[in-house]
Amino acid sequence: MKKFYILAILAILSTLQGFSASTQKDSVSPSLYFQAGSYTGFLYAHHRSMGYLIDNYARGAQLRVGWRFNGKDEWEKAFRFPSAGLGYMVADVGSPRVFGYGHALFGFLDISIIETKRFSWAYDLGAGLAYVTKKFDINSNPNNEVIGSHLNAFLLISSGLEYQLTKKTTLRVDLGLNHFSNGNSTEPNWGLNTFFAMVGAKQFLHEGKKSKTPIVTYQHKKWEAILHIGAAYKEVKPVDGTKFFVGDIHLTARRRISYTNSWGGGVDLLYDGSIRKVLKHDAGHGYVVHDSVCNPSLFENLSPAVHGNWSMHFGKIVFDVQLGFYLFNALNKIYFNRWILEVELTRQLSLLTALKSHLASADYVQFGLIWHLKK
Repeated sequence: MKKFYILAILAILSTLQGFSASTQKDSVSPSLYFQAGSYTGFLYAHHRSMGYLIDNYARGAQLRVGWRFNGKDEWEKAFRFPSAGLGYMVADVGSPRVFGYGHALFGFLDISIIETKRFSWAYDLGAGLAYVTKKFDINSNPNNEVIGSHLNAFLLISSGLEYQLTKKTTLRVDLGLNHFSNGNSTEPNWGLNTFFAMVGAKQFLHEGKKSKTPIVTYQHKKWEAILHIGAAYKEVKPVDGTKFFVGDIHLTARRRISYTNSWGGGVDLLYDGSIRKVLKHDAGHGYVVHDSVCNPSLFENLSPAVHGNWSMHFGKIVFDVQLGFYLFNALNKIYFNRWILEVELTRQLSLLTALKSHLASADYVQFGLIWHLKK
């Protein structure tokens, strides 16, 4: 396995070396770089019983390959020449005996907030897939009530200060949070949340050439209408291996206010096949009762809602943050959060992946399509 990781990393580096050589000839070229860092921190025990499972501080390391955009498109200049790329992380969350180790492969976006000649302050967003080596098993690992599957989603958010040591080398210190979760696709799923402090270095392969053309004021401040359709499956307690279909369809109208942002809102119709089981479990005060005792209608799996929306636009990639309010919910929930990543395929069609939650409690991760009805 170690040889596989080494060969994979060498293949990526070799490809990027070749790409670096070709881009140096461009009038406006990205600055390719490698970045490495190590961190320490602590696992947040958001359930009381988790505190008994933690043996030590969390530790981890990251390796990244990235490029800094240099203003070829207007959105790059609007975001102050951000960076993007691919990263790998290995993590010990503080209890290898229970959780093992986490391996994550993720894409990231690094955006400057303030930048001077030597110093810069930036925030960092990452998302991808992760493999956790030890999951819950009723026989071999019954104490792990946190992670119920090997394959998980991975999220990362951090903010850091960077110091330019030489023209091609920078040092960086970050504070952040990383998260492992399967989005309730398999119970248990409390999730692993690690707060960390990381120290690292970045080495550029060459100095990219930045565009000196000033950004043009955004003029197309028009409303657009988009239709989201997503689907997933989830599992709820008590754990019995049963998976339930969940999905939603929602219409959002949003107005671009700049190259980087838009705002708006819309209406939702959500379907959650697990609600019926939860209602029967609540009626049984700890066990699922028979239909003769409690037999909820299938319509109680439906929840109409409304939502507000804020979008950040990165060229053909859009990141949405939504806050929704249920007009009706059989479990008496009031509001929900949704984070959506859109990837544009054509002017009319985009792919989406989304995380729906109730505050810090993940509900499900879904995938789907977006139709741009008016753009």
